[in-house]
Amino acid sequence: MSLFSFFKSKPARISLLHATRGRPEEPLKCRQLWFDMANKPDRVEHVFAIDDDDEIGKKALADYHPHVVKQPGLGCVGAWNLAAEKSTGDILIQLSDDWLPVKGWDDIVEQRLGLKKPAVLQISDGHRKDDLLCMAILNRKRMDQVGHFLPPAYTGIFSDDEFSFRAFDDGVIVDARDVQFTHDHPNYNPAKEMDETYMNQNKAEKHREAKAIFIERNPEAKKRWFVKDHWERKFITREAYAEIKKAEKAAKGKA
Repeated sequence: MSLFSFFKSKPARISLLHATRGRPEEPLKCRQLWFDMANKPDRVEHVFAIDDDDEIGKKALADYHPHVVKQPGLGCVGAWNLAAEKSTGDILIQLSDDWLPVKGWDDIVEQRLGLKKPAVLQISDGHRKDDLLCMAILNRKRMDQVGHFLPPAYTGIFSDDEFSFRAFDDGVIVDARDVQFTHDHPNYNPAKEMDETYMNQNKAEKHREAKAIFIERNPEAKKRWFVKDHWERKFITREAYAEIKKAEKAAKGKA
């Protein structure tokens, strides 16, 4: 084997898994930005995944050979999982059209995450201060450990809740909240249009259905993940929760 063939066939270190729908320009701008901001772009693999009925996306991304989700109704989770299935990297990053990296993001992720054992990187999205991981960043050992990139029981929302809750519960979180990849979402940036893709992902009915699925699959999250009367998420270990209940019982006994 020639030296050229060896390096050409060597798997990418980092795979950007990019799910998108109905946007002809934003995905390509996003893709270019992440390559431009990488220190070693030759070690980055970018994988597009789109729905079969997204004619706009298929036409706009034709030159980039996007993987197409043939089965209807799987949503963005189906697209991310398909991209993960087709990827070759040791590190997998969930990408959508509205994420902004920092210069040298590839070296930062590799240095902080590590590859020797299952791990999930907890970064800042520039907005949230709670424990929900809005961008899934994990090594392949973690994906092999759980059997998927994102839990396929969901089509979109609350997949991040289960991804986050179980990563904390399994003790695989690497705290890197000093690293910020900005989520340039309309909820935070009024200049961004709340387009059809955003609105479809966050319909009230979908929220109720997905939350019900999450609670059924993760019953302990009702007490160890959700913050009462608030949208924030806060992980509580089993041991800490047991101590809380013990203290509450003791307080009642003194009353």
